[in-house]
Amino acid sequence: MSRRQRWLQALQQPVVRLNLALLLGLLGLTVLLGLAAQWQWLNPALAQTLLVALWLLLPLLMLLVRWQLQPLTRELTALNLHAQNLQDGSFNTGANPQQLRLLKPLAAQLQQMSEQLRLQRNSLYQRELLLDTLVQSNPGPLILTDDRERVLLCNPAARQLLYGGKDFSGMALAPLVSPWPELAAAVKAGRSGLMRLNQQGESVWHLALSQFHLHNQQHRLYVLKPLSREIAREELNAWKSLLRVISHELNNTLAPLSSLAFSGKVVAERQQQTELSDIFNTISERCQSLNQFLQAYIQFAKLPPPTLAPLNFVKLINELQDQYEFELMGELPRRPWQADQAQLSQLLVNLLKNAHESGSPPEQISLTLHETAERLIFELRDQGGGMAEAQLQQALTPFYTTKTGGSGIGLTLCRDIIQAHGGDLQLQNSAGGLLVRFSLPAI
Repeated sequence: MSRRQRWLQALQQPVVRLNLALLLGLLGLTVLLGLAAQWQWLNPALAQTLLVALWLLLPLLMLLVRWQLQPLTRELTALNLHAQNLQDGSFNTGANPQQLRLLKPLAAQLQQMSEQLRLQRNSLYQRELLLDTLVQSNPGPLILTDDRERVLLCNPAARQLLYGGKDFSGMALAPLVSPWPELAAAVKAGRSGLMRLNQQGESVWHLALSQFHLHNQQHRLYVLKPLSREIAREELNAWKSLLRVISHELNNTLAPLSSLAFSGKVVAERQQQTELSDIFNTISERCQSLNQFLQAYIQFAKLPPPTLAPLNFVKLINELQDQYEFELMGELPRRPWQADQAQLSQLLVNLLKNAHESGSPPEQISLTLHETAERLIFELRDQGGGMAEAQLQQALTPFYTTKTGGSGIGLTLCRDIIQAHGGDLQLQNSAGGLLVRFSLPAI
């Protein structure tokens, strides 16, 4: 700090200003007394005596002024320190009340303002924390860009989708979305809508785009939501509704037809018409076979919601091994997990049946259970050669089958069961066979 600046800072103090005013006033009075003595308006001896007395009293006056202003100086210093704390963002401190007297009302107002600022800052902090939590925990990818389409914010879901889990804040958005032509076109055109991202397991997504101004700059908020599961669920519900109608109509037809066939068979046997009896017997058998085939669809269409209860893994595995041969890999789960044991058993029976029908040697069919903090993962492997790519893509489509006499609802029923539990089912070729993976969420 230069000398000039130190002088200017010293002049800001009230005591210095008053002392300087006294000194200037005394100098002016000295000049007046000197002029009065010179022009004989005043006795020179008296004027000289007055001047000596005034200059001798000057230090005393300065000390008196300093003593009188010292409490006010302390109060101003305390308030100035409080104001500096507010400027630095510290709202939890205030002026020392023991040093306040004349400026106590002003200090009280300053303290009230400090408390209001503290509450507002805490409220803003809580809102920012809540907003950040919502953004980071949002399961859908979320991206915020500026007016130049550079990324300002991205949540973990967006990082996982577009950049292998790494943060891409500060990067241009266009190169990041270029591997997905539909998404890149939507970003370039600035439009919302449905699109497919074929590289992902859930290929159908909805892009929602919002534009707004912040700090006089244009911003864009992109929110992606996977819709494949919702679309598949609605499609499944439509199939179930159709099946219920068809099943009702077929049942109404099969019941009297089966009854008539049985009555015709009885009449033909009485009349000893063997050929006619065989015809009625064939009709009855076909009605019975069609009814059994129909019951599988009815079971699929009327699958009840799961009744959750603690799983008995020992009982579950023993019942499965009584029906199909397989190898249990690893240990059974130690933590308590909840599911509908009857539905889970039906799911595993269907999968084991498919594994045995794939041509895999029974001893090479294995079931593994993995526990994580959030999910219980089932993995069923076989060595039946796996599926062709076209079959793998259609395997979970209702009524799709490559088996002679198959209904095409086995895997669809399995997926319906596991989705009702909050999980999902995946198929993939692996090491000479098929890997079926599904999981149960922790409750």
